[in-house]
Amino acid sequence: MVLRRDPSERTLGVRALRCLAAGALLLAPALLGPQAQATTSRQAIHPSTFGFGLQASTDTKGLGGWMPRSGAAWDYAYRYLGGGTGNGAKNWTAWEANATYPISYARVAASKGYTPVFTYYQLLASSKPCGTCGEAQRDLAGLNSGPLMKAYFSDFATLMKRLGSGTHDGVAGFGGDALVHVEPDLSGYAEMAVLSKRHCFSFCTATGNSPANLRSAVASSGFPLAASYPNTYQGFNQVLLRLRDTYAPNVRLATHLSNWATGFDLNSATAPHLDPLALGAKAGAFLAASGAGWTNGTHSPYDLVFNDVSNKDAGYYTHVLKKPRFWDQDNTVFPNFHRWQDYVRAATTATGRKAIVWQVPIGNQRYASMNNTPGHYQDNRVEYFFDHVSELAGANIIGVLFGTTIRQATNYADWAGDGVTNPAPICSSDGWSSGKVVCSSTQTPAADDDGGYLRVRARDYYRVPFTLR
Repeated sequence: MVLRRDPSERTLGVRALRCLAAGALLLAPALLGPQAQATTSRQAIHPSTFGFGLQASTDTKGLGGWMPRSGAAWDYAYRYLGGGTGNGAKNWTAWEANATYPISYARVAASKGYTPVFTYYQLLASSKPCGTCGEAQRDLAGLNSGPLMKAYFSDFATLMKRLGSGTHDGVAGFGGDALVHVEPDLSGYAEMAVLSKRHCFSFCTATGNSPANLRSAVASSGFPLAASYPNTYQGFNQVLLRLRDTYAPNVRLATHLSNWATGFDLNSATAPHLDPLALGAKAGAFLAASGAGWTNGTHSPYDLVFNDVSNKDAGYYTHVLKKPRFWDQDNTVFPNFHRWQDYVRAATTATGRKAIVWQVPIGNQRYASMNNTPGHYQDNRVEYFFDHVSELAGANIIGVLFGTTIRQATNYADWAGDGVTNPAPICSSDGWSSGKVVCSSTQTPAADDDGGYLRVRARDYYRVPFTLR
């Protein structure tokens, strides 16, 4: 997933955007049809306490060992589902016979007391048109390929059948509580497209902050259930929501909020003039109209918003990619945590949905193993999030999921395979605009790549978890 920004984009006023979002939300109850109303109880399935979770395999480094032995009562375990429709053995449907991998994973996670979470990341790998283009253009081209969209909708329907409580193709579904996170970054690319001709790649019918302005092969895909929906990005989301309601009303669907969706990248931007409330309201209005706060009566809306803060440890960005990515824990210079929280709060207010922060880097600056080498890159988000749970809850966030996208990144368990390591401490003021110096001097108590810091903080947190209002 690629981060994009366009400094030329202008923002609308916060008041106007809030009115737009509020209007969409006010329409939603009146528009809900009988089928959609039957699923509204699912949206009340929010936890009573703030929760943490991990990207987890089913082997001994995840669900089969490390998580239950960590001493922490984790709330969530997540797994990517991908491979691309039509890609044979690579696609998730081929990972186990009869496309039963999601059932197996969900049952194992639930047996340990964890809510199973699936990140459905299919479109990019499925995209046949524009194969040499950048990710954004490839995704938009894929949305506009009729054959691809027909296969995509069928693939998503199979997932819903496997996670629902019914029996399809001779397979009894999971039927329990599960989350499905739909296409990280896609909504960001879609919003950037309708806001800027430069990012539209000729797939837009108009310029303006509406998912109805972006074309997608929906009714024209030939997929039967999609026949009555518009050939727009709004219609694309409606079909996914309708499939959920049809086959798996027990599943909570989450749309994705990218920190750069409006053209300004809050992950890295140092500019002090950016207004996170205006940008968040703008992004939230787009998500609300895409299905997080609006329905035409044939489906219920998205239940949650997922957001990610970075796809790699700040130390990896700094020492390997030569790009500064530490957020300021003093919240004085940018980027920092308070500006990001303002953005998420504004976006979730516009959608009327709670947020889960996903794929959070695992590095820390405390344990000696963290010497900015492969498997041991530093970051400061684990420490900040555990120290400021009430702040996160105040931004309408109900949970945090830790994970990574590259093998060189810091992980929990001994993914690097180098056992307990205690190299010379690194002392720096990275992430502290005040000049505060922190040292990775604590002797590592475990062979975990992060020295065991994540498991220690999680174990301590779950002794008295934070109660959500």
